[in-house]
Amino acid sequence: MGTDAYREGIVQAYQGELWGKAFFERLAAATDDAEQRGKWEVLAALEEATRNRIEPLIADAPDPPVANVYRSLESAVEFYEALPWHVAMERMMDILDPAIERFRELLGQAPAEERDAVQILVDHEVALKQFAARELAGDGNTSLEPVRAVIKRAQ
Repeated sequence: MGTDAYREGIVQAYQGELWGKAFFERLAAATDDAEQRGKWEVLAALEEATRNRIEPLIADAPDPPVANVYRSLESAVEFYEALPWHVAMERMMDILDPAIERFRELLGQAPAEERDAVQILVDHEVALKQFAARELAGDGNTSLEPVRAVIKRAQ
């Protein structure tokens, strides 16, 4: 992956964090279940903390990195809000591995001064997967611990 591909990957990751924050916020607003709402809100905070951590890496981006960031957001929210909780967690588990791999590739290309920020990018996806796995295992009381740990490190 060359420098241009790395930079494009970081911009896409930033856009993904914007999308993810909006996604989780809308899921929180759409649910009547207070416990689930609180969990969606913490996941939105994770997306925001990660976005804030990688934002300095895109300061030199030629175009504002928000174009098309909300594509298919409404349909994704409608899809997830209709799912039973455990099915939503299973779906999260299914989609996280490609993102983890993509971000690990970015980490391997990151300049030394950007490695800590890109590591947070990797770790936040891993934390989301750990959250979903704990939820599926019936460990809802501690499921947010990995997420909160990454939020703390990102700040």
